[in-house]
Amino acid sequence: MKPAPSLPTVTNNSPEAIETSSFNAFPNRPEPSNSGPVHTTGPSTSKGHVVRIRPSTPVSHATSPVTRKSSFVGTVHDPDSYVPPYSTLDRIGLLWNKISTFFISSSFLILVVLWASAGRIVSVIPQWLKKGSGPHIYAWDDNADRWKKEHVVKDVAYYARQCGYDIKDEEVETQDGYFLRMHRVINPRHVPGPDGRGGFPVLILHGLFQSSGSFITSEERSLAFWLSEHGGYQVFLGNTRAVFGMGHRHLSRKDPRFWDWTIRELAMYDLPALVDWVCLATGYDKIAFIGHSQGNGVGFLSLSLGHRPELGDRLSCFIALAPAVFAGPLTHGFPFTILRKVKWKTWQRIFGVLDYIPLMRYSYDYVPPLIFSTMGYTMFAFLFEWTDTNWLKRRKNKMFRFTPTPVSSASIFWWCGEGGFADRQCTMDVDLPRWWDEHFPPLAIYYGGRDFLVRAEPLLERLETKENHIKVIRSEKVPLSEHCDFYWAADAVEWCFSSFMEDIESTRPASDASFEPQ
Repeated sequence: MKPAPSLPTVTNNSPEAIETSSFNAFPNRPEPSNSGPVHTTGPSTSKGHVVRIRPSTPVSHATSPVTRKSSFVGTVHDPDSYVPPYSTLDRIGLLWNKISTFFISSSFLILVVLWASAGRIVSVIPQWLKKGSGPHIYAWDDNADRWKKEHVVKDVAYYARQCGYDIKDEEVETQDGYFLRMHRVINPRHVPGPDGRGGFPVLILHGLFQSSGSFITSEERSLAFWLSEHGGYQVFLGNTRAVFGMGHRHLSRKDPRFWDWTIRELAMYDLPALVDWVCLATGYDKIAFIGHSQGNGVGFLSLSLGHRPELGDRLSCFIALAPAVFAGPLTHGFPFTILRKVKWKTWQRIFGVLDYIPLMRYSYDYVPPLIFSTMGYTMFAFLFEWTDTNWLKRRKNKMFRFTPTPVSSASIFWWCGEGGFADRQCTMDVDLPRWWDEHFPPLAIYYGGRDFLVRAEPLLERLETKENHIKVIRSEKVPLSEHCDFYWAADAVEWCFSSFMEDIESTRPASDASFEPQ
């Protein structure tokens, strides 16, 4: 396991450190000195842990006399609602919150699934009655019978082996102590180049409620496998915190503090840790980054002023699929119009302070795969207007075996609650004259003509008017694409995979010669 990069330290007498310090997170910890740093990335050798559970924002330009305003606008949620040591009443209150919110949020989920299922049945009845020509047959799909025999499992390595690859589980630790699951695609046909290194590295990051499993369930035409085979790239599939059951160096997953994070922490800690790990593991100074939805929303925020703009020096290019910066028209409808009026205190009573709707997690573990994936598709088709129009139907159960994945309640509040993304219609402060600086890497944007969850046009306008120092190497609208079709559509290879390779090849450092798969 390779550690995350060192960040500039923030002393414990700074205003931000005082605001977010978790000194009393460990009741027997000796009080730290006012002169020393309070942030470490590893376990302390002393009896008292000198570790920040909710670290203050790393200062990206620590030596600059100019203070840069952060582009991030957080929701109004109290990050210190549950800080030990707990009194007896605190413990009773926390237990009651866990029990009551489990049943309330589960009821909400069940109602949504039932309503969505009813709507689904009504919509498909005409299709059943209508005599059609059957599913579309693709010329390249000459091995359909074999793929229909695949099992629906939650093991990413199983799908890789079915296609002649393997996947290696790696572990990455963030600076605030979270362990992240990294999936590394192993291609047995690759051999090292003359310099001993493998192919140029590509990191792919998933969207909200998803995981690395999203990029390996389209058989040999999966994005991860296609880039490995046809581009000769070393492909790494990142996962954000809490996905695949990953934990924390000091906190239990049952601890409310474990779930006390939003997209801000993903931008400050998760993405930098993933990027640095790939660079260290491959020996490359720069890597290509592909992010889908929240995955690129994390990237845009991480690279913004006041966060981690220097991360751009590690990226040869940034490929954003369905850029999650500006909200789409879907957020003006139900249930977003209701959720964005909900304040944090009310949200806690409905959805709790742990993971969002824990019933989804239990369902993932214990509900039969076909039932889980069917209900997952039905729910997301209703909430986000995803359809299977462009998909091979046999893949759908495999796709939704990895969706949804655990997300913190606080994070969904940031997306949907009062003052959140659906309310403000943007992930960042639109009043700031500038979001990004010269560190920002070459940018390629792909957006769908049938994507109603996010909008790319306002972002493109801002890039042209206020952020024209950024090199936009591609802005491509895929007319038939919905939100996830850049990698799930049956025609995704023809729509955009070759363009991804062109973007990577046109921006990779000249010193890194092209790598040909063997």
